[in-house]
Amino acid sequence: MTLDKAPVGSKVRVVNISDSPIKHRLLGIGIIPNSIIEVVHSSPMGDPRVYRIFNKLISLRHSEASNIEVELLDDYIPLSHAPDGEYIITSFLGGFNFKKKMFSFGLQIGSKLTVKNGEVFHNNNKIFLGQGMKKKILLRRA
Repeated sequence: MTLDKAPVGSKVRVVNISDSPIKHRLLGIGIIPNSIIEVVHSSPMGDPRVYRIFNKLISLRHSEASNIEVELLDDYIPLSHAPDGEYIITSFLGGFNFKKKMFSFGLQIGSKLTVKNGEVFHNNNKIFLGQGMKKKILLRRA
């Protein structure tokens, strides 16, 4: 996966930087193999996006981020990208009303979820969440 495809809110590890005219610029701002990058924010039109690396915020266009090969870390997986397994909710990316809605489903930070074939279960009850909601729920493996 390349950095431009990483979901907002996730943390990724840099695997490789492809040879391109901006490779030295990327290395100069601290994007080196095995470094950890957090996808912080996406602009309303999706390009550019803001990333955090070594506690500094940088902005990259999709054309620049597509040169960086990354892998998702298991510590911060958006529910929309979670493979089958058991997880614990670590944070919500939504505002007050989103958190209120999640609480009405019985979901809060620290709650355990099970993902089976793309379906979400909490306390053995199936929860119906849209892809937009799933993108705003960050998990770690239980």
